[in-house]
Amino acid sequence: MVRRGPNQAAWKEPLRPARSLEYAPGGLESYLKIHGRDSLFEREAGKESGGWCFFMHGRQERTGWILRSETYECDLVTEEGSTEKIHKVRVKFACPASVREEVKRQMGLNEAVQKKGEGPHFLPRYRHAVPDRTLHELRENREVLFFTLLEGEILRGLVTGFSTYEISLSMKGQVPVVLLRHALFDVRDKKGMSYLKKTPEKTTQGAGT
Repeated sequence: MVRRGPNQAAWKEPLRPARSLEYAPGGLESYLKIHGRDSLFEREAGKESGGWCFFMHGRQERTGWILRSETYECDLVTEEGSTEKIHKVRVKFACPASVREEVKRQMGLNEAVQKKGEGPHFLPRYRHAVPDRTLHELRENREVLFFTLLEGEILRGLVTGFSTYEISLSMKGQVPVVLLRHALFDVRDKKGMSYLKKTPEKTTQGAGT
């Protein structure tokens, strides 16, 4: 069943932050000092066990493990055993391969956003930004939020951590997802309030490529 987003009844349950993004005392500055440069690609590089599913622009999926991470690209060893170079800006979000189907089951769709055909946005000025301070407050308040991505996907969950590049979510049932901030279109609470910093200038598909 497709979930439509903020108009649905919200859920709330006790969740633990991801191990790599544990609570940092002392406010936003202390948190960013510890976690500001965290990256899924760097953290998982070279780990063959487990595997991740990467949801990419163009409705593509890639599942495998990260062999090597560079500044803008990574080498992914796929389930079939081949090595593929992926530009990180083409990745919208990722989850452990073991929960791939559950993430897709929970994922909703905003058809109006999907029709806009935005992204990927390689240049930061075209992106839809949420301030770090806002994310820090949302993480502490543990409020259920609706994250809409550039191709219309809706991910509902609690913010368990964030960095310059990513937002870690816990979806219903403590299903973990890592959202790439460059893929964000909007984030709202159950009342429909948006937490975007500002509305970027209108662009065509793939602006900045």
